[in-house]
Amino acid sequence: MQNNQSYLTEIRKTVKQNYRQFFALDKHKPLCRNCQQMPEFQIQLFIDRAITAKFPIRICFNNEAPAMSGILTRLSDGRYLLTNSREHLLRILNIVEIQSIQRLA
Repeated sequence: MQNNQSYLTEIRKTVKQNYRQFFALDKHKPLCRNCQQMPEFQIQLFIDRAITAKFPIRICFNNEAPAMSGILTRLSDGRYLLTNSREHLLRILNIVEIQSIQRLA
């Protein structure tokens, strides 16, 4: 009887794990794999340059959200608006959310 319960528990665990992997419910891989955490002063410097020159950038986020690219504008101290004209996406972000910034060619 004890063996049957442990066997059923193991099957339940395996099915649950496979179900999560199949439907991508487990987020164990970051979506910005090639990005490393930039220091905050460097992020601020890149933000200032991107806003002044209005060049397109790609931002990787700390919370494993998909990377976004577009034009950055300043809303207030520490708050920015990232606009992607091609996909018509908007995102309001803070400096603490940013993992890295890359200029697009």
